[in-house]
Amino acid sequence: MKQKFSASLMGMDWMNAQRQILSLNNHTDRYHVDIIDWHYAKNMCLSPEFISQMRPIAKKPIEVHLMVEGTELEIAMASIKAGADIISFQAENIRQTVFKYRDAVKSSGKKFGVVVNPATPLEEIQYYIDQIDLLTFMAVTPGFAGQKLVVPVLDKIRKAHRLREKHHFSFETQIDGGCHPERLREVYETGVDYIILGNTCLYSQSKDPDVAWQKMEEMFASAIADGN
Repeated sequence: MKQKFSASLMGMDWMNAQRQILSLNNHTDRYHVDIIDWHYAKNMCLSPEFISQMRPIAKKPIEVHLMVEGTELEIAMASIKAGADIISFQAENIRQTVFKYRDAVKSSGKKFGVVVNPATPLEEIQYYIDQIDLLTFMAVTPGFAGQKLVVPVLDKIRKAHRLREKHHFSFETQIDGGCHPERLREVYETGVDYIILGNTCLYSQSKDPDVAWQKMEEMFASAIADGN
C-alpha cells in the first residue's frame, strides 16, 4: 500500500504560506497544524485563526494537534469552528475529560485523535482506544523540530497495529517527529499509516514546494529500496 503523508505547517515559509498551501494541495494527503502555547512545550505555533484563513484554500483534511497546557474544550471547538477535520489531544492532558471531549468532537461530525509521547505507554489509553479515530505517536519530545527519533516508539507503533488487528479497531496511526532520511526505512517498516513531514524531509529540500515534495519522494523511495 502506498505510504500516506501529512504536511506539517509548522516548518513552512510563513511569508509565502498561501502559495505553499496551494502547491501542497497537489501532493499531501492532509495537513498537520500544531497549536502550541509555550507552556506545554517551549515553543509557540499557530492558532484557530490561522486555520480559518487556510480553510478556504486547503483542499485536503486539516488535523489539529493541541499542545496546550490544561487543554480546554473551548480551543478544540474553536478549531472545529475554524475548519479543522480532526482534533488530536495529548493523552496526559485529557485523562479526566477524555469521554467528554470525545463526545464533543464526534457530535460536531469531526474525528477524535489522541497523541502519545515517547514515554507514554499504550496502557494509558487502553480503556478508550476503540473510540479513537487517529492515534499519533510522538517520536521526539514535543515542541521543536530537528530532534533525533526515539527508537522504542517504533515498537509501540507495531504493538498498536497488533491490537488493531486482533480487536478489529478502526483507528489510523501516524508518527510525528524524528523522521530523518536515515530513519525512513525503519519508520516505513512499522506499517504506520501516515508520516508527518516537517522541515527535515520536506521544507529544507527546496523553497519551491513542488520541487521539495519531489525530492522527498525520491529520498523516501531510495530509503525503502535500500532496505530490500
